[in-house]
This record gives sequence, C-alpha cells and structure tokens, in this order.
Amino acid sequence: MKNIWKISSIILFLLVSVLFLEGGYPSRIYNRLFPDNQISSTYYDRQKSLFEKYDHKNKIMFVGDSITDECEWNELLGRNDIINRGIIGDTTSGVLQRLDLYLSQKPKSIFIMIGINDISKNRRVDAIKKNYSKIIDKILSNNVSLFIQSTLNTRNIERNKKVEILNNYLVEQCKLLSITYIDINSKLLDNDDLLSEKYSNDGVHLNGEGYIIWKNILLPYISKTDS
Repeated sequence: MKNIWKISSIILFLLVSVLFLEGGYPSRIYNRLFPDNQISSTYYDRQKSLFEKYDHKNKIMFVGDSITDECEWNELLGRNDIINRGIIGDTTSGVLQRLDLYLSQKPKSIFIMIGINDISKNRRVDAIKKNYSKIIDKILSNNVSLFIQSTLNTRNIERNKKVEILNNYLVEQCKLLSITYIDINSKLLDNDDLLSEKYSNDGVHLNGEGYIIWKNILLPYISKTDS
C-alpha cells in the first residue's frame, strides 16, 4: 500500500509540474487562474504607491516590467538622472493605469519595454497592440521624447512568435510616428532566435552579461537625451 501511495504521489507531482511550469515560469493555465497583475499585486501596489511619493522632474524614465525593474540603471549607465519605473509582473494594461502619474512628473524622456507578460498570459496580440498604441499616444500627447525598445524573446518558441508580431507592429508605429525604435532583442538571441542561455538563466530574465549588451546598445540613445 505504501508503494502505491508513493507512486501516486510521484505521478501527481509530475502532472502538476507539467500543468503549472513551462520553461521556468508560470504556464498559460496558471496565468488564466491568476489574471492580470494578481500574482504580484502586493508588490505592484507597494511600488506604485511609492512612486506616487516621488517628485522627479526632467529625468530619464525607464518604464517596464521585471526586466526593467531588476536593473540599477544609474549604476549600469554611469549616470544619476535615470529613474526606474519597472514593476515585476507588469503588463501593457498596468503601464496604462500608472502612466498619468509618471507624465505628471514631467520626464525628459521615456524608454519603454513592455509586453512579454501580456504574451505569457496568452492575451491576444491585437489587444496588446491596442494597449501599446494608447501608451504611445498618451506619451506623445504630453510632448515627452519616447524611445521604444523591442520586447525580448524568451526560450519559448510559441511565445516568440507573438513577440515577433508585436515587435513588427512597434517598428511600423515608430516609422509612422517618427519615434525611435531600439532593437535590443536581436543582440541577445542564439542561432535559433531564442534568448541565449549566455544571457539568461531562466529563459526570460537577463543576467549581468545580458544587461551589459543592453547597456552598450542604449548608450548612443541615452547620449541624445543630453543634447
């Protein structure tokens, strides 16, 4: 009987693992159970409330999700005028909810990278595009210089297909609206167009070497904000 329970426990564990883990991050099933920012809502609300207390003016603002949040940008870029507005787990809808606050702080420029959490939650690309367009329109209507950075590929082929569609759309919008588009993605991929294991240990987020690649791409664009 004990052996049967052990075998049953192992089978159950394997089934749960298959259902809930995919490439080191929550699967579509998990994300449907916990939509939007619910997984990290406590952190999201805490960060958002903290950002409301700051009174930064004429700064370079980095907006995004955990990939932005996890970096100390002033240290990486050797500056003291960058404010980090990345929040772990955020999506295009989350950015829209907090964007008015940031624009009220009169940033000199905004560098944005967002969208991978939308894709990992299996949202329709058309819906992501619509949110992104609203973000772009809102920023431009406030006469803030905007730099759109490509959404990064992962090590998940299906998700990368959506990333490519989104990035192609962003390239088109940038050309149409005379916005600067910065291709971060291609410099971080392996020969199979997956996020290189040299630059990520979980298939989504970047390690130090990955951020150095990002830094070197950004430096010329950051310099433009000084002129």
